[in-house]
Amino acid sequence: MSQSQFTAVLHLERNLNGRDFVVGDIHGHFELFDLLLKAIKFNPAVDRMISVGDTIDRGPESERALHYWKQPWFYLVRGNHEAMLAGSIDLLTGMSNLWMKNGGEWSFDVPESMLDEMAEIYKFLPYAISIETPHGEVGIVHADLPAHRSWTKLIKGLQKNKTKESDVKALLWSRETYRKYRMSREYGGVMKESFIQGIHKVYVGHSIVRNPALFGNTMFIDTGAYCNGRLTAIDLMTEDVIIVQPKRDKYESV
Repeated sequence: MSQSQFTAVLHLERNLNGRDFVVGDIHGHFELFDLLLKAIKFNPAVDRMISVGDTIDRGPESERALHYWKQPWFYLVRGNHEAMLAGSIDLLTGMSNLWMKNGGEWSFDVPESMLDEMAEIYKFLPYAISIETPHGEVGIVHADLPAHRSWTKLIKGLQKNKTKESDVKALLWSRETYRKYRMSREYGGVMKESFIQGIHKVYVGHSIVRNPALFGNTMFIDTGAYCNGRLTAIDLMTEDVIIVQPKRDKYESV
């Protein structure tokens, strides 16, 4: 993904030559991501991979994220961990301590120039990506949508730079919909599913689920690569789920 200017919302037309996938939080586990690419027979000439963010931290190969960020077939929305990296480079934000507490210690072992380059790329990452698919338009953000639950309103606000700071924060940090999903599971029927208006589905990461979970039309796809060893991708053409995970020092696709 290479952009020369900031676009708050990136829109991708339907892929007529290949396939589109959305992948959950990688968190520095690029050995799993490599396995995923192999499992789906990914073709970089025609296929596209869209990440929900949090490609770095908590895993053994966070430095490899930069390589993928530069690939023309790899697309990425802002995640809260990428935000912490960028905020730590800018000393005025005071994010360094927070980042260190959340997996940023790998940064001590890489050249400062690499971190500067990653922070520079972050400036151009979108908050949201929309993609045309055979099922309709789907959206991708890192964590959640603001309380208004309208994709159309969100996109218009981001494009016009009129989005509330609290709404922008929700895109990177919120777990409100996830909390409602958990309550619906634990206290069946108590919490009604909420649907995001103006979109077929929205795929998010940030909040860990054992298996991809749908609540309304929000799908959680962070299956805990860094803690469960499970990395998930969705084929946006077929909506098939692909999960890769380690088994006896090797890896398997499930």
